[in-house]
Amino acid sequence: MNKKVLLLILTSLICLFSTTACTRISTKNENKKELVLASFTVLADIIENIAKNDNFEVKSITKPGIEVHGYKPTPSDLINASEAFVFVDNGFGFEIWSEKFVSNLKVQRITIADDLDPIFISEDSYKGKPNPHAWISPKRGIHYVDIIVESLSELRPSKRELFEKNGEIYKNKLSTIDQDFSLFINNLGKESRYLVTCEGAFSYLAKDYGLKEVYLWPVNAESQITPRRMARTISLVKKKKVPAVFCESTVSNESQMVVVNETGTKFGGNLYVDSLSSDNGPANSYLAMLKHNLEIIKRGLD
Repeated sequence: MNKKVLLLILTSLICLFSTTACTRISTKNENKKELVLASFTVLADIIENIAKNDNFEVKSITKPGIEVHGYKPTPSDLINASEAFVFVDNGFGFEIWSEKFVSNLKVQRITIADDLDPIFISEDSYKGKPNPHAWISPKRGIHYVDIIVESLSELRPSKRELFEKNGEIYKNKLSTIDQDFSLFINNLGKESRYLVTCEGAFSYLAKDYGLKEVYLWPVNAESQITPRRMARTISLVKKKKVPAVFCESTVSNESQMVVVNETGTKFGGNLYVDSLSSDNGPANSYLAMLKHNLEIIKRGLD
């Protein structure tokens, strides 16, 4: 016998002998929240701020501190996804596992990159492909909010007013961070505007705020650092007297410490890119992540 049919029969029997029990079952079903499933923690937090309401629950497939590019979904991820009404991913090749993952599900999908203008990677095997890390820039984060508000509103029109109201509040907070960092850059000497990181994940931030990006590998922690790029980075840091270099929280900073030791510059700290920190960490929300990153950069370059 079909499980749904069996469940229907059991529910009917319960209601026949107990009106109270039936009312409880009905109320439970009515109060059940719709699940929005995001591919990674940063995206989930943005959505959480937009869909603040008793009707929605937001979850991330990947957990804090996890490297997202090469993540391998688990059976429990598939179970969670089967219960979701929509799956939201970044796109631009960021979640290389998402296409296969979604192909096994009957779920609506929102891909942020479908409505973003990309910056293309210029080196290595990824040359010509879009850099996926647009959310690193507060200016692009505002675009993320607009895309999510509109996409969720199309799926749940009755909640458009809620999404738009929450979205405006959230965008105002992002605008404050944007203005603060813009003011810092405007007062920073042009000779100091070099952002040297492990991964080339800061292209959007660099472009939006007038920084020159330098990195040890273009994208993904798996990429090998070539002797040529290491030598080039060391030479530039020495020549331009770059005051600090940085790395990302989900990868080892060992390679960047070679640059520090060879040039005498300082290590400015770890920046958060693909994942939020744990709840007691410095980047436990998207807003906290942006503030942490920008404060670390400001302290390093000032």
